Amino acid sequence: MAKFYTIIFLTFYFFLKGIPAGFAETARAENDLAASKHDKTFPADTILIKKYYNLALANLYYDAEKSLLYSQQILRIAQKHQWNKGKMMAYDLMSNYYVIDGSYDILREVSNEILILSKKTEMPLYTANAKRFLAEASAEYKQFEAAKANLQSAIEIYTELRQDSLKAVSLETLGNFYREKLEYPEALRYYDQAFFAYKKIGSQWGMASTLQNRGYLYVRKDELDNAEDNVNEALDIFRKMNNRYGILNGLNDIGNIYFLKNDFDNAIKTEKEALELSHLYKSSRQTNWALICLYKSYKAKNDIETALFYLEKVDYIRRTRHIERIAREYNMYKLIYENQQMDSEIQQKIIGEQTTIQRFLVGFSCLIVGFAAFLWLNNKKLRQKNAAIKEALIQGQTIERKRVAAELHDHLGGTLASLNWYLYGMDKKLLSEEEQKTYNSVHQMVGAAYREVRSLSHNLMPMELEEHGLVMALHRLVGKLNENNSIHFTFNISGLENRMSKKVEFELYSIVLELTNNILKHSQADTASINLEENMKTINLSIIDNGSGMKSKSSHGVGLGNVKSRVQSLMGKIKISTEENPGTKIEIEIPKPGIK
Repeated sequence: MAKFYTIIFLTFYFFLKGIPAGFAETARAENDLAASKHDKTFPADTILIKKYYNLALANLYYDAEKSLLYSQQILRIAQKHQWNKGKMMAYDLMSNYYVIDGSYDILREVSNEILILSKKTEMPLYTANAKRFLAEASAEYKQFEAAKANLQSAIEIYTELRQDSLKAVSLETLGNFYREKLEYPEALRYYDQAFFAYKKIGSQWGMASTLQNRGYLYVRKDELDNAEDNVNEALDIFRKMNNRYGILNGLNDIGNIYFLKNDFDNAIKTEKEALELSHLYKSSRQTNWALICLYKSYKAKNDIETALFYLEKVDYIRRTRHIERIAREYNMYKLIYENQQMDSEIQQKIIGEQTTIQRFLVGFSCLIVGFAAFLWLNNKKLRQKNAAIKEALIQGQTIERKRVAAELHDHLGGTLASLNWYLYGMDKKLLSEEEQKTYNSVHQMVGAAYREVRSLSHNLMPMELEEHGLVMALHRLVGKLNENNSIHFTFNISGLENRMSKKVEFELYSIVLELTNNILKHSQADTASINLEENMKTINLSIIDNGSGMKSKSSHGVGLGNVKSRVQSLMGKIKISTEENPGTKIEIEIPKPGIK
């Protein structure tokens, strides 16, 4: 049996030891890495992803098409390994591109993907970016309240993460929102905040971007001189940075301002430069803006032939842009769909593995429950056997007490009584003085022995207990204890007008006899009390002395062990308080069902 317990314990131990690693792996699979394991190409691919990320970032404002291609490559590699962080890096780059390109439908889809992944992986920076991109998309469709809520949430996260540059971008975007709502003072307030935030961190790009957006606000207000000053200042900064997108965007804005000021020659000159640059940047949106301004400028100059030429290009670019947008949307949705399909397959695999683990756990739990039930039943049988043994032991002690009491009274007592009568029959006068002293001593010793035997016999099984019950027996016991001892015993009783069952009375009497005997032998007390009280549901017995107390558990010898066994046989409770004031207090409580 011991060997069986050992095997079960070791099995359970090693099972539990192995489970956390499995669950931790599953948790990691559903968190940063969707798959629990990667192939050998993963380390090299992460290096490649970092390389593509830097290239995509570098080309974001220099060659839009390259930036998008590198971003899509990052996404494909991240999907291959189901690396969520890599996916977010790709989606984040694409979102920046779609803001520049004005592809707000795709931007919304991609932003939602970032939001899902960032919450799953607990990466708040990407959560804030996703909310900022969603705000851009909402503002395009005039959903300003949703845009404002998303943007303010993003600003809170950026503030908490101390991302000052991204917070400045969000402030600038808020200015754009209020500009589109025609709330110009509020827009200017946010532009000022953004400009000073960029200036504080030394962001030339941010300062130029804010100046350009402020210039477009002045265009909307028809304050064209202010608009020209702000856009030219931004354009100078972009030229110094060699920021192709910034230069292109600034040229388109300044060309439009020249057109509005009826300076058609400068408008044409500026927009031709923008058109040439748009081909290098590969932005059909910027190309379209340049062509429209050229068409309107030539038309205003009554150069109808050239105006029609650019108008045809506008129409062509619009159709081309529409086709490109559809193609981009198709590719993007295809990538998202493939990613979702792959995620679904991995989730099914994880669910299958978890189901296997759960089944194993259920089976093992059943084994443990069965083993626990076996132990419980076995323990219950042992307890029942122990109780039966204790009961038999107590019954045996009772029978033995009666036998010993009868033997002492009938045989040893009778022998001592006969010896005493023989001594009475002797004529002391015939004895010498020394012999008479010996005679008297022997006579006294025999008498004392006879009285001791009678007392011992009576205490083992007193007649009062059999005939008159526990209370009378205890009264007589206390009287006997006070006859020849230096310890004064008192007996206090409350209730108990009716007799209890013989078993209860005998056990309680035996308990009192054992405990008073301990007081006489070990307590060094001068007073002691026996208290018996009947309540509604229990019988309470307490024995108190003012002696030296029980110094340690080793003082709990065989006698006290017998007392505890007797209390347990009565389904009772015992409490021992020692070394208090000083002395010992033993309290016993037994239920009343044993009462007749």
